[in-house]
Amino acid sequence: MEYRNVWELFPGIGCAWINAAGKTAAEYYGAADLESNAPVNRDTVFPACSVSKFITALCVMKLHEQGTVDIDHPANHYLRRWKLRSPDGSVSNASIRSILCHTAGIVDGEDAFYGLRRNDPEISLMDILEGKTAYNNRPVRSEKPQGEVFEYSDAGYCVLQQLLQEMMHPSFDDIVRDTLFNPLGLRSTFFAAPGSVAFYEPRMATGYDEAGLPIPGKFPSVPDLAASGLWSTPEELLIIAREFMEAYEGRSSFLQQKTVLEMMKPAEKFPWAGPGLLIGENDTLISRGWGENGQCILKMHCRTGKIAAVMTNRNPGVDQQASGVEWLADRGSCEDNQA
Repeated sequence: MEYRNVWELFPGIGCAWINAAGKTAAEYYGAADLESNAPVNRDTVFPACSVSKFITALCVMKLHEQGTVDIDHPANHYLRRWKLRSPDGSVSNASIRSILCHTAGIVDGEDAFYGLRRNDPEISLMDILEGKTAYNNRPVRSEKPQGEVFEYSDAGYCVLQQLLQEMMHPSFDDIVRDTLFNPLGLRSTFFAAPGSVAFYEPRMATGYDEAGLPIPGKFPSVPDLAASGLWSTPEELLIIAREFMEAYEGRSSFLQQKTVLEMMKPAEKFPWAGPGLLIGENDTLISRGWGENGQCILKMHCRTGKIAAVMTNRNPGVDQQASGVEWLADRGSCEDNQA
């Protein structure tokens, strides 16, 4: 089925693909900003939303690869300034792996992680973890038995952000830049800390809400960087995904094959959930992002080597399959379709 309305649904769309032969293609459509009629091009940076979790997981797995952390140890083994607790106040034994897979029993607050604007009072990561604001209105706790439920959780990735900052000491955006972005030569991928926003703002796509109206201030403020604060381009997401696939084949000098295989290992009772990724049929790895200012998807097909990244700048009000974003990822480039 061709989703003809996808072109009308999103103001701007960026797509990039790698086909089974290793050939890369990219296509761009529409406007990065409707008011100025600025076109989407390869320099436009889009909100990656929850694709952030894949990137955060990669950083955690690099530390695991180096022997700095063991993802099967409790997160609290590495946390000092703040502790993840159970409902009775005791220290939780939830492992880093379970947090990566959303099976640590951590539950987000009602209507949490949504609606913060750039001129609103600043919310710190500790505010989020302690549930002190409406942005996340409950303390982050391991509320359900580890491994018994799948509970998709932005709050869980806030725990991982705190863990990385405590262990590495710099800010989270600096950690990821030094660990991942700089080694891979990325120049248009960043987490939206204030300094990065100030630098990249001229290239950041204006976000549009479900009604098609621009987000006040162009895009929301996202203090939970590890969960949903990533911005990138489709072509740079492909660079990360290609390196991941190279590691899967044992041909990466940056990432070990065993690290990728760990990320492809599903949670025991939840075969679709891996560390930082969703696992589809035929060894397809998926990272989906959907926020109030955009929707995107990254898909990696381990058997064929195909990779696709699609990014947009509007909340369509429906999931990636219904909006056509997943269709665009599976469609491939026009050149490939004409071949």
